[in-house]
Amino acid sequence: MRSQYFIILCLSLFIFCKSNQKICEGENCRNGKHVVTYENGDQFEGDFLEDSKHGIGIYRYANGDIFEGEYKFGLKDGPGIYRYANGDEFIGNYTKGFRDGYGKYRFVDGFILEGNWDQNGLVGKAKITNAKGSLVLEGYWNQNQFLGIKPKEESNNRVEISNPE
Repeated sequence: MRSQYFIILCLSLFIFCKSNQKICEGENCRNGKHVVTYENGDQFEGDFLEDSKHGIGIYRYANGDIFEGEYKFGLKDGPGIYRYANGDEFIGNYTKGFRDGYGKYRFVDGFILEGNWDQNGLVGKAKITNAKGSLVLEGYWNQNQFLGIKPKEESNNRVEISNPE
């Protein structure tokens, strides 16, 4: 009797997981390289593993943003470049869909913000340089908020950094 419940449970989990991973409606994107256009106008070109983005790929958003990089099980994971339609770009690492680790955010005007990221937020010591490479500002950040040149707990100073999606 227990083995029947176990089999039913395993089968249910398998069906549930497969239904949530389905990316290519009406197409076979199980494994290999594919190009998929979504109903909202977004397009993905890259590697799939069992119907999920997995490997190297390029995701073109309908709003003009583009992400080039690695995916694992459907999420950005590994090195990548996110180019915004306004000309800004982020070059760095991603973990489970979020900016994570060292990265550089290049503004369209040439300024570069570089430091460590956690869950899409800039944290710890970071610096801003201008287009010529001269240091403009160096200090401490917490979740995209500039705290100051010395570590402290709270600040009302804010710098706007675009978050993908």
